[in-house]
Amino acid sequence: MVVRIKTGSAGTSSTGRRTVRRSIYPHRSVRSLPVTAVRLGVAIGLSLLISCLTAYYAIEIMNFHAGIASYLFRFAGIAVSGWEQVAIFPGLQPALAPVTNIPMFDAVPDGARLVLILSIVLLLLISRRYLLTRSLSSFLIFLLIVSAVVNSLKPGLHFDSQTFGQVWLRGEMLVWLLLPWVASLLFLMPQPNMAEGIGWVLLIQVYGVLFSALRMVFSLGVLHYTGLLFMPLVWFGMGTLSDLVFLLCFYSFSVCRTSSRVWGLRTSWQS
Repeated sequence: MVVRIKTGSAGTSSTGRRTVRRSIYPHRSVRSLPVTAVRLGVAIGLSLLISCLTAYYAIEIMNFHAGIASYLFRFAGIAVSGWEQVAIFPGLQPALAPVTNIPMFDAVPDGARLVLILSIVLLLLISRRYLLTRSLSSFLIFLLIVSAVVNSLKPGLHFDSQTFGQVWLRGEMLVWLLLPWVASLLFLMPQPNMAEGIGWVLLIQVYGVLFSALRMVFSLGVLHYTGLLFMPLVWFGMGTLSDLVFLLCFYSFSVCRTSSRVWGLRTSWQS
């Protein structure tokens, strides 16, 4: 939105005054984008279509998810003895969960315990060096200390990979069903080019499945080598929070790209 202020008379007057036009961009707090009925209908229709297709092909999508994860397990050298069918939601099952060893605290190597101690020390140093990270670092240290205490008091605590995969896929399936609605609100509604907005929504949906497989493999890889020592930290960093972070990252890219075209790259950053 551009507000133009016109001072003086049109053209050049006898006194030599000239027309002055100034473009004033309102503050971001009062900017708005028109929402047309067509755009709203397209957003609702696209979100409904993607959600319905995700539910209809849920088993195929989760099998594709398992195929990507299987390749990543082999690439990372993590031993997987097989895949076991697990229940997700009625009508959206079965899914495949990897079977890999997650050692109990008694069987965890000393190197993993040393890594936990070094992680706490590193977080303490970061919090002292960068004040903005103090709250986050303190929370992560709290998670590590709680995990160490619980594992020490209950060394026989066990959590198998099949249960982890089942809980993971249940959470991700909910994300995949809701993601089109959130993506349409963030990418399609404010996007001047409707076709580009639709492209963003489709890209987000595909990336969500691929990124989920990568995070699941990473999480199970950490648990495979360190047991449950880093379980709270892994779930906090690699769980649903990561879906929110990658969605906001894509949203930032989209806003930057759109602003550079509408207002110009320099003007968009100065506004």
